[in-house]
Amino acid sequence: MAKGDGSIINRGRNLWEVQVSFGKDPITKRYRKVSRTVRGTKAEARKVRDQIRREHDSGMSADAATVTFAEVADMWQKSREASGELSFRTLKDGEYIIACYSRFIGGMRLADIDPYTVESLYAAIRKEKADAGRPVGGTTMHKFHVVLKQIFQKAVDNDLMMRNPCDRVKAPKKDEPERRSLTVDEGARLLRLVDEAEEEAYREMAEKEARQTERGNLFGRTAIRGLYPLGNVLAVRIGIATGMRLGEVMGLVWGNVDLNQPCIRVAQQLTTYGEVKPPKGRCKSRTVALDATAAAHLERWKRRQAVELLKIGIKQDDTTPVCCSDTGGFYSVQNFQRWWRPWRTARGFESLKFHELRHTQATQLLANGVDVKTVQSRLGHSDASITLNWYAHAVPENDEKAANLIGELFAAEHDEPRIIEVRTA
Repeated sequence: MAKGDGSIINRGRNLWEVQVSFGKDPITKRYRKVSRTVRGTKAEARKVRDQIRREHDSGMSADAATVTFAEVADMWQKSREASGELSFRTLKDGEYIIACYSRFIGGMRLADIDPYTVESLYAAIRKEKADAGRPVGGTTMHKFHVVLKQIFQKAVDNDLMMRNPCDRVKAPKKDEPERRSLTVDEGARLLRLVDEAEEEAYREMAEKEARQTERGNLFGRTAIRGLYPLGNVLAVRIGIATGMRLGEVMGLVWGNVDLNQPCIRVAQQLTTYGEVKPPKGRCKSRTVALDATAAAHLERWKRRQAVELLKIGIKQDDTTPVCCSDTGGFYSVQNFQRWWRPWRTARGFESLKFHELRHTQATQLLANGVDVKTVQSRLGHSDASITLNWYAHAVPENDEKAANLIGELFAAEHDEPRIIEVRTA
């Protein structure tokens, strides 16, 4: 048998073994041979042999016909982990998406996956999530599509597939994000509620500390019950005052707060997985001015926090989180969300997301004549066009003002223009 010709061996009634040898691998020094079992006629076995030859001639790997989706997905994920370029959250998201896919096509051979399979897969995932009471939108499915396309591209690059089936599947359309913002009246009411909650938290902490003093437990403890409720309330105040993202607020340390200016330098964020990282986007650091009232509340909190932390042996410094836990460390984003949901609901803001405080800041600043470059700087957008694209639509009253201005300009009666003589050299 000449190299690459292949042979067909009868192994029983309607059972054939197809073997094709491709010589010795110059790198591994092992002989490359593909063997497949075919049930059917000898003519069908010949077709399988010819298919093996075509795959090899086109550059396909000898293992291409047996590799499963789960295997190539695992290879893709490990290569991402080895790169060291991706965040923990990005890697975890990849693991989750692969697990979702593998429940349906993990054992399927790559050779059996086509565009129709991909479309059916998307429909199955949507149904699974809907049946579980967690329906997914277009943005989530678009993210799933991007991951799947990258996995299949890894297979193509490694000669395990002829073409990427996702290339012939229309990507799910992202949802148009809802950017709800508070009205001026709603914002004012929320700020009043924050004032009340802050005073209540101070009062409750004072009562708890009085009881600890009576018991002789003023110092030597491992935690101060009452630090995190105050930190959470201050987080909402900071969100209203600055438009900072939740992760940026929870990652804020006193070294980045200047109460003399007053301003905050946004230099890091706390992720949902507890990582401290640079802020989101290409704008790695920015400085946001604080109003006098917000600065006064932060100054009061800084003094009180320093006193309370000393009771558990911690000296407040530039690395101390502004919104700390009861043990003086970073308070997790997830724990904040668990506090935030019932807190806002009890006060008539059932559906208010923390991120909508950011939308409120941008919308109200633009609506009240603040230039877009200033708003861009406060939000940390890398380009002013992002700010305009996201928030210009939210201030239609500006268009009405513009129309009225044009009408007034052209309708007004003017005196005859004066001719001014200008001396020339």
